[in-house]
Amino acid sequence: MKNLGPVLVPLALLAACGGGGTATASGGVSKADYLSRAEAICTRANAEQANVTTPTTVSELAPYVDRVVALADQATRQIADLEAPKADRSAIESKVLRPLAGQLAEHHAYADKVSAAAKAGDQTALVTLLGSPPTGSRADLAWMKGYGFVACVKAADTSS
Repeated sequence: MKNLGPVLVPLALLAACGGGGTATASGGVSKADYLSRAEAICTRANAEQANVTTPTTVSELAPYVDRVVALADQATRQIADLEAPKADRSAIESKVLRPLAGQLAEHHAYADKVSAAAKAGDQTALVTLLGSPPTGSRADLAWMKGYGFVACVKAADTSS
């Protein structure tokens, strides 16, 4: 069965426990601190997603999708607590955060379709959905790589 985890985990990107951080001369968090905290969180989120048991039957698809989207949702909610460097906030918002919010909305819509098909016992719809999960990251992965993200790029890249 196709591993949908990488397809359904946009959310782990940039999630963090929030607050704190090393201040720069301008009083904001430093880029290095921001990246360090974000990458640690993305590494953890990638590992958590990898530990979600891949479904082996169509009937296991809905719980799997629900779990993966829940992980993404949890991480996405934490994003608001992560202080970005002042000079980079606008770019992070436009190239990463807003696009990921839209990406997550697609994944929620997909999970709703999977849940409805499972509830209805519609195996044909489940198989169709299995073959057509949302793909393609909305985040600017090239910008993210250039900024210094590694694990967060992996988390945001839903192309596989």
